[in-house]
Amino acid sequence: PSASCGSFSILTENVCGDYYDIIPSRRDRISFIIADVAGKGMNSLLIMVMIRAMLRLIVNTNQTAGKILSWANHGISEEKSIEDHFASVALINYNSIDHLIELSTGGTIPVLYYSEEKDEIKKVSLSSEPIGVEKNTNYKTTVLTVKPGDIIVTCTDGIIESLNNKGIQYSLDNVANVVKANHNLPGKDISNKVKTDFMKFCGETEQHDDQSLLVIKIQ
Repeated sequence: PSASCGSFSILTENVCGDYYDIIPSRRDRISFIIADVAGKGMNSLLIMVMIRAMLRLIVNTNQTAGKILSWANHGISEEKSIEDHFASVALINYNSIDHLIELSTGGTIPVLYYSEEKDEIKKVSLSSEPIGVEKNTNYKTTVLTVKPGDIIVTCTDGIIESLNNKGIQYSLDNVANVVKANHNLPGKDISNKVKTDFMKFCGETEQHDDQSLLVIKIQ
């Protein structure tokens, strides 16, 4: 009841490399996850399932988002039997009791934060190595105090890098502009607005990567 959520995922071919998850892991924590696994097919599926299983096991601990992502990274990095065992992942923990967002990212997935009070939207995620590259990587945690009307948005690079018929990328700026223009709507409607704008921009141009987006609006 403390968050309004919206999402979409558009798959390009075969077994996709994107996934998102929403886990009410504890009384004071809802965990939101979005991931983009390298490659396609069964390799990607195996890594995706492993990441999902690991995160579902450990998000209900008292550890920070950065520590949880670091643990998952260590486990994936140790997997030598699968080629290209890499993934970009964003983990967003929402504490509705203390009104805190705690987030950590590995790889290229951006996280945007819209402040209703300031009427501004900005990128709050930090650049880092993808999950699975180096087992000793320690991922950092960013903490935000949020209020009703604030919005967290994250998406895979399939949206940002999608092209129109002129070869122009959709870009993170377009995502941010649509979110800001429709900030008064529920999370589901905001995600639908982004999807409509994105598909209008791309038109009939064939895309070669999956596109996924997750919107969390604080109520």
